[in-house]
Amino acid sequence: MTTVSKVSESQVEFPEQQRRASMTVGRTLLDAVHAVRLEVSNVCAGRGVCGKCRVVVTSGSEFVSPPTDLERMSLSETDIKEGFRIACCARITAAGPIGIQIPPESLTEAHQLLIAGIQPRVELKPILEKYFISLPQASLTDFCPDLERLVDALEARGNLSLLRPGYSALKELPEAIRKGQWNVTVTVTDEGLITWIDAGRTDDRLYGFAVDVGTTKLAAYLVDLRSGIVLGKASMTNPQIPYGADVISRIAYVSKGHEELHELQRKVVDATNTLIQECCAQAAVDPKEIFQVVIVGNTAMHHIFLGIAPKYVARAPYPAVLRSSFQTYASEVGVTANPGCLLSALPCVAGFVGADAIADILATEIHKSQLLELLVDIGTNTEIVIGDQRRLVSCSSPSGPAFEGAQIKHGMRAETGAIERIWIDPATLDAEYSTIGGVKPRGLCGSAVIDAVASMRRTGILDLKGMIVPNTDSKRVRSQSGPTEYVVAWKEETQTGRDIVITQRDMEEIKLAKAAVHSGIIILAKHLKVQVEDITRVFVAGAFGTYVDPYSARTIGMYPNIPLSRISFVGNTAGSGARMALISKEKFLEAQKIAEKLEYLELAADPDFQKEFVNSLYIPHKHATKQARQ
Repeated sequence: MTTVSKVSESQVEFPEQQRRASMTVGRTLLDAVHAVRLEVSNVCAGRGVCGKCRVVVTSGSEFVSPPTDLERMSLSETDIKEGFRIACCARITAAGPIGIQIPPESLTEAHQLLIAGIQPRVELKPILEKYFISLPQASLTDFCPDLERLVDALEARGNLSLLRPGYSALKELPEAIRKGQWNVTVTVTDEGLITWIDAGRTDDRLYGFAVDVGTTKLAAYLVDLRSGIVLGKASMTNPQIPYGADVISRIAYVSKGHEELHELQRKVVDATNTLIQECCAQAAVDPKEIFQVVIVGNTAMHHIFLGIAPKYVARAPYPAVLRSSFQTYASEVGVTANPGCLLSALPCVAGFVGADAIADILATEIHKSQLLELLVDIGTNTEIVIGDQRRLVSCSSPSGPAFEGAQIKHGMRAETGAIERIWIDPATLDAEYSTIGGVKPRGLCGSAVIDAVASMRRTGILDLKGMIVPNTDSKRVRSQSGPTEYVVAWKEETQTGRDIVITQRDMEEIKLAKAAVHSGIIILAKHLKVQVEDITRVFVAGAFGTYVDPYSARTIGMYPNIPLSRISFVGNTAGSGARMALISKEKFLEAQKIAEKLEYLELAADPDFQKEFVNSLYIPHKHATKQARQ
């Protein structure tokens, strides 16, 4: 007789949230957090290197593994004595009750998301049209098949030809005709594909949906295809974030196998369906009245959304699976809309310049400019485009997740309690700051870090190399048992009860991030044989770029050394480009032409990249002698 042993389990309790989970020995505390449906910062996908999933073991520490070397890189000895642990590193080693407290800085909240963006005037001409027709009723002397009867009636209008039914429309045909008493509304593409048939008259209701699938956020728009008016809009954080804050982490995860790819695809598609429901509720529209969905996103997000393995996107020479636009039925990927709804994806260019960059170009119209212009969409991977109507060159700069608060000691995303603005008094070296939500601070978001670095450089706290200069006259500049640091907020001012600081290690992360952006711009300018000073306009796209103070960004050398009057903040132009492609077939085709025209430069292959990158590690950069006039 075989005896089955019972697996040892621990009861992990979260008293503040009144939640409990039974966890088997060997699982991590992060697994327990997820089991009770709580969300904590975890930008490195559980690899233990970001140090953001901090929890406090309030009881039962004897049932948890000792602190690892990775944990000691993020936690001080004082932290460890107080029970702080990195949840993805701490494992349950024996059965027993464990109490967990989640500090405020670890809990994630709604991000400060941006969904608005500039959009030029577009002639309304969607690929879909609805036609209301009356059919002759079938009889014993007129037994023409339903489809032939429908096609004949449509062709009799004189402007339709080569008509053919989609599968969903064909299945709907017989019931729709009879339910509508031989009066139906037919949805047809400009190429003659019949996608849906409604009983009766519904030709006044034709809707589309545009989605910008970002690494950090999703932004969505419900559009009336009759008027081009946006009827509803919504956004949410990308639910794939627990699997990694950057695309490389997610590519690594989905490359494990088909199940992992399907898991992340399901996450983002389910999120899209949630946004559809939210937008439709705003406008009193049935999701079944959505007949086209347009998506944009970086190459990895684009591929994962479509269920295409992006494994080789992250491997040299970093090819995308396809460069052309792609269209299928929305139901094929699980999007909940009309059964005949079309899903259209804008083209990608390369492994790290995707459909979102094409949408950015479409919205800013940099490809039509007679003057030299620059487009920068700052994120974990920063897309950079420079050129004019004659020639466009692009690259992707690996700026990393520091701008999102990752790898910064007290960094966090743009959530309530994040310090978003910092100014340092040059006389006293004291800091003034503002927070999102006007509450006590619990960390620093990216815009604040940029402000801090710029202020520290202007006040002499930082030298040209980005080193914090010891200063005995200010208690805010200190060097205790670790690297030199600057105190932004004293512990008495914060939610966490700990000083919020910027350390020398933080400075190194910011230097790497900003150098990646600056050197990418320099290399593209050299490739075009133009001077950065010749750029007549800089488009700064995306949420991060919009919230960053341009003076601070220029001060640290992230933006070109040009007058600030040339910088335009254009918001979420990826979303704008997606809407343009939705309401205009001409713009959808124009996106393909942009992708064919856009040259891609792989920075790692450029012989000058390493030199320019090293020069850009200085604040603002090695050869800077003066700031441009405002």
